[in-house]
Formats: sequence, C-alpha cells, structure tokens
Amino acid sequence: MLKLAVILGVPIAMLATVASLGVVVVDVREGGPDGSRIVVPVPLVFAQAALALAPIAAPADALRLPHEAAEHMGLAREVVEALAQAPDGELVRVEERDQQVLIVKQGRTLKVRVSGERENVTVNVPLELALEALPGEDGRIRTAALAGALGSVRFTDLVDVQDGNDHVRVWVW
Repeated sequence: MLKLAVILGVPIAMLATVASLGVVVVDVREGGPDGSRIVVPVPLVFAQAALALAPIAAPADALRLPHEAAEHMGLAREVVEALAQAPDGELVRVEERDQQVLIVKQGRTLKVRVSGERENVTVNVPLELALEALPGEDGRIRTAALAGALGSVRFTDLVDVQDGNDHVRVWVW
C-alpha cells in the first residue's frame, strides 16, 4: 500500500507543483466534421526559462530592434505607463456595416475586440507585460524581465479567435 501511495503521490505532487506555478495553454480547434483539436499546455516555468536563456542562445542582433525603432521606445514606454495610470474606459470604437472594433482599458489590461460577420477576435494585453516587452533604450529586448512579468498574467485569457467553425485560444492558468 505504501508503494502505491508513493507511486501515485510523486506524479500528483509534480503536477500540483507545475500547476501552482502556472501553465500557458494553446488550444486550437479546427471546425467541421473532420476537424481536429490540438491542446498544448506549456508550464509557465519552461516559458520563463526559455526567455531567460534566449540571450545566450540567440545571436546578439536577434534581440535588438533596429535603431529607427529603438529611438522611439522611450515614448512608447511613456504611453504605456500613462495608459496604465489612466482611468478605465472605452478608448476606441469603430463601427462599420459588417465589422466593429472596440478598444477598452479595464484595470491594468488593454482589451481589443474585433467582431465581424464570420470572425471574432479578442486580445487582452496586460499592461505590465507590455511594459516589460518594450526594449530598453539600447534597443535590446530584456527577456529576463519579460520572463518575470509572465507570472503576473496568470488566470488571463490572452487571445481568443473564432473564425467560422475554427477556434484558437491562448490563456495563462
């Protein structure tokens, strides 16, 4: 009985540890009668480790923005910081005959919704993550800071795309 408890207990404890640290889930469902479904759970700690190691594995230029873009990162940072401090509310609404675009700031998240006749797209951008994703003044993407910020977006739906019968969802649990 003790052996059975140990055999079952170790994997369950490992699963509980990984789940407590967070999981990024990519769920792709292809519509139609022959549609397939692929669900890829990635422990958040693996994604964080990969981001932290990226500067070692990637060529130096791969993690650096071109100078033309890097010179505007200070302004981009100011805009995101101001947006994070701004009150909640609707920022943009565009309505056409067959499509609507809505951008709303809610809490510390920028929510983008695009609705059409066949497709619906929802993207939630946690502003803390957006700030960490911005390169520094030197144009280098700070992957370690980005990896750390991933922990702050737990329990967040990041992307949800519905196109006819096809559906893609990415969330952090």
